Amino acid sequence: MKKLFLIAGIALMSLTASAQDFKAKAGDVTVDLAVAGGLGNTTVNLADQGFGNGAMIRGRYFKTEKLAYRGLVFLVSGSSTDKSVPNSEAKNSNTGIGLGFGVEKHFTGTDRLATYVGFDGILAFNSVKDETTLTAGGTTVTTEIKGPNDFRIGVRGVFGADYYFVKRAYIGVEAGLGLYYKSIGKETTSVTGAPDVEVDGSSSFNISPSIVTGFRLGYAF
Repeated sequence: MKKLFLIAGIALMSLTASAQDFKAKAGDVTVDLAVAGGLGNTTVNLADQGFGNGAMIRGRYFKTEKLAYRGLVFLVSGSSTDKSVPNSEAKNSNTGIGLGFGVEKHFTGTDRLATYVGFDGILAFNSVKDETTLTAGGTTVTTEIKGPNDFRIGVRGVFGADYYFVKRAYIGVEAGLGLYYKSIGKETTSVTGAPDVEVDGSSSFNISPSIVTGFRLGYAF
């Protein structure tokens, strides 16, 4: 009987230790990215979070089990060329980069569920360019539009949850409310044989919700 109780106790301790190993702990680093859409239509794009739309990677360092430092990297780069109209070619490009740094306060949760609140500082820049070339009667006219580029800086409060579906791997959701200053630069239009035309930019403050339309997949190292 004593041996039976001993074996049961060892098994219980093993299960408890195993359960505690599911979540990130002090000294761990986690990396995740957002996944949206369903089967056959999966992307890594995030809804606007003060950065704009694009792919975002989040990394966290857990100083303790209840305190983590977080860093965000946002990247977007795209270009296209359209030759569907005879004797013309249209090109456009868009490039953006953003950085965010902050902290998370984690709550006890359960063996697999981690809940937290946090704070971010955000900095981002985005640039756009469009160019159209039209050839007619031996004459080529190019119209180029640069901008408007935009610069964003702000702060954001967030809350979220991560569920560890297997040991060290998790899915998560996050939402927040941010205050952003956005500066839109000038737009310059250049046409072959004509003077450049410039349109002045603007600036604004915005308070906006930041909700991920999908979920995050991550791993704790």
